[in-house]
Amino acid sequence: MGILQFFHDVFGMTLGPKDQDPMNLSDIARSQIGTQEDAAHTNKGAAILKYQEATNLDGQGWPWCAAFVDWCVEQFLEEAPNPALKRPQTASAYGLLDWGRANGCRVFTGNDKILQAQPGDIVVYTFSHCGIVSKAPDGGFFRAIEGNTNPDGGRDGYEVAERLRALSLVMSFIRLP
Repeated sequence: MGILQFFHDVFGMTLGPKDQDPMNLSDIARSQIGTQEDAAHTNKGAAILKYQEATNLDGQGWPWCAAFVDWCVEQFLEEAPNPALKRPQTASAYGLLDWGRANGCRVFTGNDKILQAQPGDIVVYTFSHCGIVSKAPDGGFFRAIEGNTNPDGGRDGYEVAERLRALSLVMSFIRLP
């Protein structure tokens, strides 16, 4: 019996994402590190198709960083259902901001005086790229797990990898409710 079922059976409580360990979303992302697209690096391949199928676009051949985030959130919500939260289905990094605002998520900047990014937050960068925070900011930098990146940290790469990023590159963070 899982912990969610235990709380439901014993206490009559249904726990949602806000009641879960905030690391859960970053753990899902971390489990995908090393996943790569086809050898030609054309935003295609069986390994990344599952991410692209999590969006509202058909086919392959398009940048998939937001698709990776969509898929991670979809997996998270399967583990900890929250009827009030619709999963994202956007293929656009900036589209995640609209999704977050429409779904009661906290959307905040990297220089917010009250909220600080934490593992499990979604990050949207100023250069039309996104990922999931894996390590909280320290000294102006944080770590994020991103799809469609490369060893140089580009936004149109070929793999899922963890990257060190500067807070100055952040447009917004998104925290699930």
